[in-house]
Amino acid sequence: MTMPDVDLASVSPVLAKTSDGIWKPKAARGETISFPDDGHDACFRLEDASLWFAHRNACIAAALLRHGVDGPLLDVGGGNGAVSKALDDKGIETVLLEPGPDGAQNARRRGVRNVVCATLQDASFEAGSFGAAGAFDVIEHVEDDAALLGEIRRVLRPGGTLCVTVPAYGWLWSAEDEHAGHHRRYSLARLDALLTRCAFRVDYATYFFAPFTLPVLLVRSLPHRVLPRRSTEAVGEGAARQHIMSPLPRRVMTSLLAPEIRRIAAGRRIPFGTSILAVATKA
Repeated sequence: MTMPDVDLASVSPVLAKTSDGIWKPKAARGETISFPDDGHDACFRLEDASLWFAHRNACIAAALLRHGVDGPLLDVGGGNGAVSKALDDKGIETVLLEPGPDGAQNARRRGVRNVVCATLQDASFEAGSFGAAGAFDVIEHVEDDAALLGEIRRVLRPGGTLCVTVPAYGWLWSAEDEHAGHHRRYSLARLDALLTRCAFRVDYATYFFAPFTLPVLLVRSLPHRVLPRRSTEAVGEGAARQHIMSPLPRRVMTSLLAPEIRRIAAGRRIPFGTSILAVATKA
């Protein structure tokens, strides 16, 4: 059964739906977000073929389905809508919030029904507007991650759910992080402390992408420390190539990653990995 569109005018006094089906504010102020100029289009070209995006989406959905969501879920900085569409397909209603016009248009092309082209500040949602929110590889792009989480907390209802994914381990820092516009990578302890400081109760947190840890260290992080710096174009092209696998390596890696989805669905933790997933409740 198709879910009805969310009437966002009921939770924001400044949003209006435009002829292209995207909600936009009448004026913009906006916080600064560090992201490559061509980042949305570059991601859109590879997201559907990327094992990394497919596995991340499956892990997020598994965690949220286990935890339960009193929707709709606000997908903050949702980019091209890869996560929103995956969650919609699982029956979790989403509202995608994306400040980049290209990302918002791509999300509509992908089939995401509820799209807002604005920053969280500019959208001016009323307090307690949403039962859940997601920040999927977003807060590492913002200089003040605590301020962003504080604003997300404001728009959540009491007892609302927050789901976050972030890149793991400072020692995995590489040129790809710099190209992506990351300000930092996180440990489980650092993310837990941040969420607690922002008045969230962490219900579940785990590393994931464990099979990628050693390859990322050897192929990205160590060369970044000892080899000459590569051009921005070379870094971007290399990162894109690593998302696309030929059939046999993809089948092997899929089989190695599949147990992670089952562990997350069961509420069990993974001891290490290149990313972190956390589910928290507004305290």
